[in-house]
Amino acid sequence: MKLVAFSVFKWTVYGLLVLDTVLFLSVVGKVTAFVDGAAWLVLLGVMEYESSSLGESYSSRREKLILTALNLFAYSMILTAVYGYVAAGEWLDAINAGTWMGVCAVLIYQMYAPGTYEKGEYRLLSVIKVMLYLVLIACAVLWTVSSDKALDAADAWLWLLCFAVIELNVFGFESGGEKAVETAVS
Repeated sequence: MKLVAFSVFKWTVYGLLVLDTVLFLSVVGKVTAFVDGAAWLVLLGVMEYESSSLGESYSSRREKLILTALNLFAYSMILTAVYGYVAAGEWLDAINAGTWMGVCAVLIYQMYAPGTYEKGEYRLLSVIKVMLYLVLIACAVLWTVSSDKALDAADAWLWLLCFAVIELNVFGFESGGEKAVETAVS
C-alpha cells in the first residue's frame, strides 16, 4: 500500500511539473524559463526511467542511444537556458540551474557506481549533495519571499520534491530495492 501511495505522490509531482512548465510560457511568457523547464522535464523522464530500472541492462543498443540522445539534448537546452539567464542578468535563475546540474552529476555518478565507492568518498558525495541542496533551498526561499515570484517559488519547491523522488529511487536500489524505498517513505 505504501508503494502505491509513493507512486501516486511521484506521478502527481511530475504532473504538476508539466503544468508548471506550461504556465511559464502561457502565463508569464518566459521563453527561457519554458525551454529550461521543458529540458529538465526530458532529463527528469530519462532519470526516472534509469533510476527505476537500475541494475538492469539496456534492452538494446537503440534504447541506450535514445537515452543518450535525450540526455545530450536536455543538457544542451539547459546550458542554453543558463546562458540566456546570464545574458539577461537573471542570476538567481542561472545559479539555480547550474546547481541542479551539479545535483544531476552526483546522482548520475551514484546511479552508475552504486555502492562501489569507499566510505570517505560516500561522505564527500553526501557533503556535496547537502551543499547543493542548501543552495537550491536558498533559491526557493528567495523566490518564496519575493512578492512577484510566486510561480518561480512553486517551481523551485516542486523540483525539490521531484528530486527527492529520484533520490528515493537511487536509495532504493543501493539499499536493497523496493523494501528500502518503502522503508524510506514510511
